[in-house]
Amino acid sequence: MDPHLDHVALVVRRIEPVLERLAELEPGPIETFPGEGTREVYLGTGVARLLLMEPTDADGPYGRALAKRGPGLHHVALKVPDLDGFLGSVRGWLLVPACLRDLARTRTAWLARPGVATLLEVHEAEPAEGTPVVEQVELPGALPVDPRPDLAPSSDGDVWLTIAGRRRSVSALVG
Repeated sequence: MDPHLDHVALVVRRIEPVLERLAELEPGPIETFPGEGTREVYLGTGVARLLLMEPTDADGPYGRALAKRGPGLHHVALKVPDLDGFLGSVRGWLLVPACLRDLARTRTAWLARPGVATLLEVHEAEPAEGTPVVEQVELPGALPVDPRPDLAPSSDGDVWLTIAGRRRSVSALVG
């Protein structure tokens, strides 16, 4: 099973200040998703893009996440060629019940793990080709897959992203 990093999503209080901190990345259009209760923008034009999500509804899932944990990493998204095989191979990660209703149609699963402060979005699709925007994600706690060049354990308990060869703390980006 060879998962590929699709995107890294950060929940932010406001998109614009984070865009200023990441001026080297080309932003796409800022889009509003009333059903999700967010404003969102993808950064970069390659693969493994960065997604900024600003809650617009305090009672929605992203508004609640921001209120509970503050700004920071929300989820890491992977593409896998065989979702069922991937789900059978991960240990200690729990399928989020809310995704079960549409799993067969969307081929997207959401996973959580106690003690790990991020969700994992796994979508069945062939990986895209191109230069990664986020070259590496360093996560505290257990990794969903074996350490690899684009997904590694954090050495200090913080979440780190390597973008254009520069290692950046997520807390500094969203703070």
